[in-house]
Amino acid sequence: MPAKPKSGKKSTLLTQHPKRLGKKIVPAKLTACDCRARNAFHEWQDGTLPPSFNMMFHFSVPANHRLVIEFVTASIYVPAGEMARLRMFTGLGPNPSNLDLALTPQGIVNGQQVLVATHCIRAYADSLDFNVNRDNPVTTGSALICVSGYLEPL
Repeated sequence: MPAKPKSGKKSTLLTQHPKRLGKKIVPAKLTACDCRARNAFHEWQDGTLPPSFNMMFHFSVPANHRLVIEFVTASIYVPAGEMARLRMFTGLGPNPSNLDLALTPQGIVNGQQVLVATHCIRAYADSLDFNVNRDNPVTTGSALICVSGYLEPL
Protein backbone atom coordinates (compact mmCIF):
# COMPACT_ATOMS: atom_id res chain seq x y z
CA MET A 1 0.00 0.00 0.00
CA PRO A 2 1.46 3.43 -0.92
CA ALA A 3 2.48 5.76 1.87
CA LYS A 4 0.13 8.60 2.71
CA PRO A 5 1.37 11.95 1.30
CA LYS A 6 2.82 14.37 3.85
CA SER A 7 0.24 17.03 2.98
CA GLY A 8 -2.44 14.85 4.54
CA LYS A 9 -4.36 14.62 1.24
CA LYS A 10 -5.47 11.22 0.13
CA SER A 11 -3.34 9.80 -2.71
CA THR A 12 -5.30 8.45 -5.66
CA LEU A 13 -4.33 6.06 -8.42
CA LEU A 14 -4.40 9.00 -10.86
CA THR A 15 -1.79 10.95 -8.89
CA GLN A 16 0.35 7.87 -8.44
CA HIS A 17 0.20 6.58 -12.03
CA PRO A 18 -1.22 9.23 -14.39
CA LYS A 19 0.05 7.45 -17.51
CA ARG A 20 -1.92 4.31 -16.72
CA LEU A 21 -5.18 6.20 -16.78
CA GLY A 22 -4.46 8.10 -20.01
CA LYS A 23 -3.62 11.48 -18.50
CA LYS A 24 -1.15 13.37 -20.68
CA ILE A 25 2.20 13.73 -18.96
CA VAL A 26 3.96 17.06 -19.45
CA PRO A 27 7.74 16.56 -19.77
CA ALA A 28 9.92 18.26 -17.21
CA LYS A 29 11.33 21.62 -18.20
CA LEU A 30 14.91 21.43 -19.48
CA THR A 31 17.56 22.77 -17.17
CA ALA A 32 21.13 23.93 -17.69
CA CYS A 33 22.47 20.43 -17.02
CA ASP A 34 20.46 18.94 -19.93
CA CYS A 35 22.88 20.37 -22.48
CA ARG A 36 24.29 17.23 -24.14
CA ALA A 37 21.94 17.20 -27.12
CA ARG A 38 21.52 20.97 -27.43
CA ASN A 39 25.27 21.63 -27.23
CA ALA A 40 26.49 18.55 -29.10
CA PHE A 41 30.04 18.66 -30.46
CA HIS A 42 31.08 16.51 -33.38
CA GLU A 43 34.14 17.43 -35.41
CA TRP A 44 36.61 15.55 -37.54
CA GLN A 45 39.96 16.43 -39.07
CA ASP A 46 41.75 14.55 -41.80
CA GLY A 47 44.94 15.12 -43.68
CA THR A 48 47.99 13.75 -45.36
CA LEU A 49 50.86 12.80 -43.09
CA PRO A 50 53.91 14.34 -44.78
CA PRO A 51 57.35 12.73 -44.46
CA SER A 52 58.05 13.63 -40.81
CA PHE A 53 57.99 12.14 -37.36
CA ASN A 54 55.06 14.24 -36.04
CA MET A 55 51.86 15.75 -37.40
CA MET A 56 49.46 17.88 -35.34
CA PHE A 57 45.69 18.11 -35.77
CA HIS A 58 43.95 21.05 -34.07
CA PHE A 59 40.30 21.06 -32.93
CA SER A 60 38.65 24.40 -32.12
CA VAL A 61 36.87 24.78 -28.78
CA PRO A 62 34.69 27.92 -28.76
CA ALA A 63 35.60 30.69 -26.32
CA ASN A 64 33.84 30.54 -22.95
CA HIS A 65 33.05 26.83 -23.37
CA ARG A 66 34.55 23.59 -22.13
CA LEU A 67 34.48 20.54 -24.36
CA VAL A 68 33.39 17.32 -22.68
CA ILE A 69 34.88 14.56 -24.84
CA GLU A 70 32.92 11.31 -24.80
CA PHE A 71 34.18 9.45 -27.86
CA VAL A 72 37.31 9.52 -30.01
CA THR A 73 37.91 7.46 -33.12
CA ALA A 74 40.81 7.58 -35.56
CA SER A 75 42.03 5.79 -38.67
CA ILE A 76 45.67 6.13 -39.61
CA TYR A 77 47.20 4.76 -42.80
CA VAL A 78 50.98 4.37 -43.09
CA PRO A 79 53.14 2.23 -45.38
CA ALA A 80 53.20 -1.49 -44.54
CA GLY A 81 55.77 -2.22 -41.85
CA GLU A 82 55.48 1.23 -40.31
CA MET A 83 53.72 2.00 -37.02
CA ALA A 84 52.30 5.16 -35.48
CA ARG A 85 51.20 6.51 -32.12
CA LEU A 86 48.29 8.81 -31.30
CA ARG A 87 48.37 11.29 -28.45
CA MET A 88 45.57 13.63 -27.39
CA PHE A 89 46.61 16.96 -25.83
CA THR A 90 43.96 18.71 -23.73
CA GLY A 91 44.19 21.71 -21.49
CA LEU A 92 42.08 23.06 -18.65
CA GLY A 93 43.21 26.65 -18.26
CA PRO A 94 46.98 26.49 -17.65
CA ASN A 95 46.93 22.74 -16.84
CA PRO A 96 47.85 20.39 -19.70
CA SER A 97 46.96 16.73 -20.03
CA ASN A 98 48.49 14.27 -22.48
CA LEU A 99 46.57 11.07 -23.14
CA ASP A 100 47.99 8.26 -25.28
CA LEU A 101 45.29 6.47 -27.27
CA ALA A 102 45.89 2.87 -28.37
CA LEU A 103 46.05 2.19 -32.10
CA THR A 104 45.19 -1.35 -33.17
CA PRO A 105 46.52 -2.76 -36.46
CA GLN A 106 43.64 -3.86 -38.70
CA GLY A 107 45.70 -5.29 -41.57
CA ILE A 108 47.36 -4.13 -44.76
CA VAL A 109 45.34 -2.75 -47.68
CA ASN A 110 47.02 -1.67 -50.94
CA GLY A 111 50.41 -1.55 -49.22
CA GLN A 112 49.09 0.60 -46.35
CA GLN A 113 49.06 -0.50 -42.70
CA VAL A 114 45.61 0.38 -41.27
CA LEU A 115 45.70 1.49 -37.62
CA VAL A 116 42.43 2.22 -35.79
CA ALA A 117 41.61 3.79 -32.42
CA THR A 118 38.15 3.74 -30.86
CA HIS A 119 37.86 5.09 -27.32
CA CYS A 120 34.88 5.85 -25.11
CA ILE A 121 36.37 8.33 -22.66
CA ARG A 122 35.48 11.21 -20.39
CA ALA A 123 37.92 14.08 -20.81
CA TYR A 124 37.52 17.83 -20.41
CA ALA A 125 39.20 20.37 -22.65
CA ASP A 126 39.47 24.12 -23.08
CA SER A 127 41.92 23.33 -25.90
CA LEU A 128 42.35 20.15 -27.97
CA ASP A 129 45.07 18.85 -30.27
CA PHE A 130 46.14 15.44 -31.51
CA ASN A 131 49.62 14.32 -32.49
CA VAL A 132 50.30 11.43 -34.85
CA ASN A 133 53.85 10.25 -34.15
CA ARG A 134 55.49 8.01 -36.74
CA ASP A 135 58.71 6.03 -36.85
CA ASN A 136 59.58 6.92 -40.47
CA PRO A 137 60.39 10.48 -41.63
CA VAL A 138 60.62 9.46 -45.32
CA THR A 139 57.18 8.16 -46.32
CA THR A 140 53.72 9.71 -46.41
CA GLY A 141 50.48 8.50 -44.90
CA SER A 142 47.05 9.81 -43.94
CA ALA A 143 44.90 10.21 -40.84
CA LEU A 144 41.28 10.82 -39.92
CA ILE A 145 40.43 11.79 -36.32
CA CYS A 146 36.89 12.30 -35.03
CA VAL A 147 35.80 13.68 -31.65
CA SER A 148 32.26 13.57 -30.23
CA GLY A 149 30.89 15.04 -27.04
CA TYR A 150 29.26 18.27 -25.98
CA LEU A 151 30.12 21.85 -25.03
CA GLU A 152 29.48 23.11 -21.52
CA PRO A 153 29.14 26.91 -21.17
CA LEU A 154 31.53 28.37 -18.61
